[in-house]
Amino acid sequence: MTSDFERCPACRTPLTTETVDGLWRPFCPTCKNIVSLSPKLVAATLVGDADGLLLIQRNYGAEKGLWAPPGGYVEQGEMVEEAARREAYEETGIEVTINGLVGLYSEPGRPIVLAAFSAERVGGELHDKSPEVQDVRFFPVNDLPPLAFPRDRVIIEAWVQLQGTLRRS
Repeated sequence: MTSDFERCPACRTPLTTETVDGLWRPFCPTCKNIVSLSPKLVAATLVGDADGLLLIQRNYGAEKGLWAPPGGYVEQGEMVEEAARREAYEETGIEVTINGLVGLYSEPGRPIVLAAFSAERVGGELHDKSPEVQDVRFFPVNDLPPLAFPRDRVIIEAWVQLQGTLRRS
C-alpha cells in the first residue's frame, strides 16, 4: 500500500514536490493537482470541579509522563464537540456536557489545530484504565503538574478567565 503522498489522488501519477505559493507541496506533474497537507483537528476538554482541573498523565510520545487536558483527534465525519466528549470519556471514564469553546489554538510548524472546550461533569466514574494515560487527577489551577505542551498553560489560563466571567454573569 502506498502513502497518501506518493501518488496523485486524482490521476495516480507519482507526485513530485514543488514550491507553490511559497510552500513545498506534493504536486502532480501530469494533472497539475496540488495535494493539500491539511492540519489535523484535535479536541480537548477542560473539566473543573471543587478539586480543580481534570488532567491526564500521558502514556505515549515525547510527552509521556507529562500532564494535559483530556483530548485527541477528531475522526472523519465526527462533530468536534462529540470528539471532545468522547475523548474525555475514553481517557478518564467521566461523561461531560460541553459548555462552550475556550478557543482555537495552532502553532507555527505544527500540523495541529486544537479546539479546547469547557465542559461539566455529568456522570461516569473517574479511572485511569485507558492505555493512553498513566494517571488521571484533578489539580488546583494554581498548583499544576508539569504540562505536556507549552500551549496548555495558555489554554488553562483562558479557561480560568472564562470560568470567572461565567460566575459574574
